[in-house]
Amino acid sequence: MATPLEDHESIARRVGAANLLAIRVYTGLSQAQFSAAIGLSDRALRRYERGERELPQAARLAIIQVFKIDPLASDQLAAAVGLDGVEPSPSATTRTGMQVDFWVALRREGQDFREQNYSPLGQLFLKTRDCAYLSATMYFAAKHIALAFDLPFGFETNGIDWVFLGAFLVIVLLFSSVVAELPLLKIVRHLLTSVKDGRAL
Repeated sequence: MATPLEDHESIARRVGAANLLAIRVYTGLSQAQFSAAIGLSDRALRRYERGERELPQAARLAIIQVFKIDPLASDQLAAAVGLDGVEPSPSATTRTGMQVDFWVALRREGQDFREQNYSPLGQLFLKTRDCAYLSATMYFAAKHIALAFDLPFGFETNGIDWVFLGAFLVIVLLFSSVVAELPLLKIVRHLLTSVKDGRAL
């Protein structure tokens, strides 16, 4: 059974982790850039963002000084322990309570993962693959829409749309590698929660 102190520590870790990620996504910085700006190592920042450790006061002050945002605003901590009517701290700005868009945060997580696990050449290859897959999918879909409405579309030679066939081949070849990178469980959980709560996806 957790003691009140342990419970408070877990609350501080949870609120700090959510706000830290929100602030970083808001700034548009990668983990390496953000950690350098506030004087932390990449590894330490990852642990704070995952809520594995409580954000130290020195890092909190550095974030306030550099970005003018408090990652542990008193009103948010009070709300987390079930207190209402607590006035925001004077130093808090309206951005402390911002909610990060799920898809923006997901994209940032993917970018961070690539930066940590792939060389610059590998990242370039993945971007090229993503562009090729997206282009092929869009052409494939547009061709189907054109066929459904009997509209002229495509690049046919001798009655064969070679671009359409090439797009199909690209989709088949790259499908597994593209899907393997998607955090499907996280996406499904978000969609189910949004539908249940009646929120926008």
